[in-house]
Amino acid sequence: MPSYISKISPPVEIVTGQKVDIPMKRLIWFSEIKWDYLVTRKQQILNRFPQDIKILFIEPFVLGKQQHWLPKRHGNITVITIPFLKAIPQPFLASVLNLRFIRWIFDFMGTLYFKFITGLLGFTGQNRVIGLSSAYWGKVAARQKAKLHFYDANDAHLDFPGTPVWLEEYLKSYLAVSRLCFSVSPEISTSIERLGAKNIHLLGNGVDFDHFSTPQPRPDRLKSVTRPILGYAGAMDWLDATLIREVCLANTDHEVVLIGPEIRPGWFDNQEAFKGLNNLSYLGKVSYQELPAYVQTFNIALIPFVVDELTKPLNPNKLYEYSAAGKAVVSMNYSSTIEGLNTTIFVGMSHIDFIEQIKSARVNHRLDRSFSLAKNNSWDEIAKIMESIITNELTIEIPGKL
Repeated sequence: MPSYISKISPPVEIVTGQKVDIPMKRLIWFSEIKWDYLVTRKQQILNRFPQDIKILFIEPFVLGKQQHWLPKRHGNITVITIPFLKAIPQPFLASVLNLRFIRWIFDFMGTLYFKFITGLLGFTGQNRVIGLSSAYWGKVAARQKAKLHFYDANDAHLDFPGTPVWLEEYLKSYLAVSRLCFSVSPEISTSIERLGAKNIHLLGNGVDFDHFSTPQPRPDRLKSVTRPILGYAGAMDWLDATLIREVCLANTDHEVVLIGPEIRPGWFDNQEAFKGLNNLSYLGKVSYQELPAYVQTFNIALIPFVVDELTKPLNPNKLYEYSAAGKAVVSMNYSSTIEGLNTTIFVGMSHIDFIEQIKSARVNHRLDRSFSLAKNNSWDEIAKIMESIITNELTIEIPGKL
C-alpha cells in the first residue's frame, strides 16, 4: 500500500567540503488553534519531536476558552496565549481591522508582547527556528530573526469563510522569508506555490495507530443504541446536511451518529435538513482520549463532506483514525487524496452513489487494507520526516576536502 508521505532526498555531497548538521534546539510555532482545543496535526508532530528541542507553542486568544496567560509546560513544550489579529464575525469590527493603521497598531502591540514572552522564556536571538501555521501571524513572524522560517500548510488558510482581504498579504510576507514549506495535499501545494512558496514538501496527515486500534469498552452514551451505527467523528462544519438526511432516510434500520465540535456554535440545531429524523444523534465534542472508544462502535465510518473549493484541499486525520480502528470508510469524492484511495476505501461520486457505497462497504470491506492505510500514515513517521527535512535545511558546508 503506498504511503501518502513524501520521501526525503539525502543532501547532495559536494567534493569541496563536507556537510555538517546544525541541530534544532529551539523552535517557536505560531498556531491557529489552541493547544487544548483539539489534538490536531501540530500537537501530534510536536509531541514526537526529540525531547532536547525546546518548543514554544504560541496559541491565539479565543473568547470563552481556557487561556494560558502564564506559560504551561508539557514536557519540552511551553504553551502561551498571545492575543493577535484574527477573523472577526462582527461586520463593524471587521471593517475596523480592514484599516491598515489599526492593523499596524495590533501588529506593534503583538510584537512587543511576543518579544517580552520570548525574552522571558529564553527564546530570543537568531539561533532558533520559526514555524507557522497561522497566516494571521505572517507579517510579525516574517520579521523575527531565525536560522530558518518554515510554513506548515495544514489547511487552505485563505479559503475559510470570513477570511479578511488583507490576510493574503500577511501570508505572502511570511512565504517570502520561508526557505521551507510543508503541505498536506497536492491542491494546497499548488495554491501556496502561486503565493510564492518554495521548497514545498508533501507531508500528509496521519494517526497514532495503537491509540485507535487498541480495543476499548463501549461508551456509556452509546450503550442504549441497539441499531448498527453509521458514524462520523470530526468538525461539523464540513458536513453536507442534505447528504446526511438522505443517508438517514435510506438507512432507517441504522443510527447515524455525529461526534465532534461545531466551529460555528449552533450549526447542528440550525440545519433544517435534520428536522424530523429519528435515527440521527449528535453527541458533541469528545476528548481525544475517549475518541477511539466511539469510533470502534461504528459499523461503517463516514466522511460525508460537502464537495466544494473549501473541502477540495483537505486530507483529514479521521480517514486514518477510522482505518486504524479497522472500519470501512465511505467518503464523498471531494479531493485528489480521496480519489487516489478508491481501491482502499469506498468513494461516492454523488449522493446516490454514496448511499450505494455504504451497501458495498458492508460486504466488501477488507480489514487488511484499512490497517495498511493507517500504518503507512503514522504520526511517528511523519514527525521524523518533518524533523529530518528541517535538519537538512539547517545543514551547512564546511570548506575543505572530504
